[in-house]
Formats: sequence, structure tokens, C-alpha cells
Amino acid sequence: MLRAKLMGRAAGMVALFFCVLSVSVGRAESKGSLGGILSRSYERGALNNILGRSASNTATKRPVVAVQGPVPNTRDRGLQRYAELIDRYSAEYKVDPNLVRAVIQAESGGDPEALSPKGAAGLMQLMPDTASEMGAVDRFDPEQNIASGTRYLRRLLDRFNSVELALWAYNAGPGSVNDGVLPRETEAYVPRVLRLKRDFAAREGS
Repeated sequence: MLRAKLMGRAAGMVALFFCVLSVSVGRAESKGSLGGILSRSYERGALNNILGRSASNTATKRPVVAVQGPVPNTRDRGLQRYAELIDRYSAEYKVDPNLVRAVIQAESGGDPEALSPKGAAGLMQLMPDTASEMGAVDRFDPEQNIASGTRYLRRLLDRFNSVELALWAYNAGPGSVNDGVLPRETEAYVPRVLRLKRDFAAREGS
């Protein structure tokens, strides 16, 4: 009888523990956008790199916005005509060419004449100051744009030591990463680029 009571009490304590744990996890998952990006990581080891940075302590409080629907098929998006340029400058700056392809697809859809309302231009959507600093005179010229955009991506990868943080900085600016300010657009942008990168890599291996 005593043994049954003790076992019943132990089972009750275990149930209470898991109830508290599930509530704590739920609260942690709802803390902010940065947590959302970390939980959607598509790069092994990236989570540890990001958790070690100060930006992880300043997550915003907006709910996580999930990427809706499947990643678009990129086979016929026109990037093939830039393959030689992408491969050349990816090799020069030691950047994964599929990451460059993914950034181009996400930024402009492969349109060299793309111009955003904020003034970002060309395949990799370079702002005037960034393009000038990276050596591009004509942002709408595919070669100059890819060369400068890939060089800038290399700089961000070296600075933040994480693909995800580099993409955050590419989309929202390095200051946004330093301050832990994650715009809603960037919440969707980072995992989308990483999924596109994986899509290109998988197709390459097929």
C-alpha cells in the first residue's frame, strides 16, 4: 500500500515537472525573432556560432514569421547565364557559389536591372555606398555587381563568422546585427536564402 502511494506521488511529481518544462519551452520559443531564426537554422554548427555573439542577447519581441510555402524552383530563373561570373568571383573571394546564387535569386530573381524602392540595384541589390566601396562603378553591370556583391559577402562572413549572421547583415546592414535588431523582412530572408542554397547544391549533385 505504502509502495503504491509512493509510486503515485512520484508519477505526479514527474507529470508536474514536464508541465513546467513545457511552459518554459513555450515561453522561450515566443521570446523573439532571433530565436526563430536560430530554431530554423539550416547550417550545422551555425547555432553555436550565433549563440556566442552578443546579438543573441537582444532578440526582438515580435512573433516569429515562418516562411510560407515551398522554395520556388530555381532551374529556369535565368541564373545560368551568370554561372561563369558567379563561379569566377566565388573562387576569387572563397565564397560558396551556391550561396552567391541563392543571394542573387532572393535579392533580384536574376534581373540585372532590378531596382528597389530604397535604391539597391542590380543582381545582388547593392546600395550606392556599398557598391562604391567594393569597386563597382556601374551597379547594373552583371560582372561588376556580382564581383562587388561577392566581395561584400566575403567581408561579412569574415566579420561575423556565421553564414546566418552574414545574411542578416547583408539584408539589414551590419549595424542591425550589432544592435540585435532583426527586421521582419530579414526573419524570412535568412532561412529563404539558406533553403535556396541547399536547393542549388542538391540540384548540382543530382
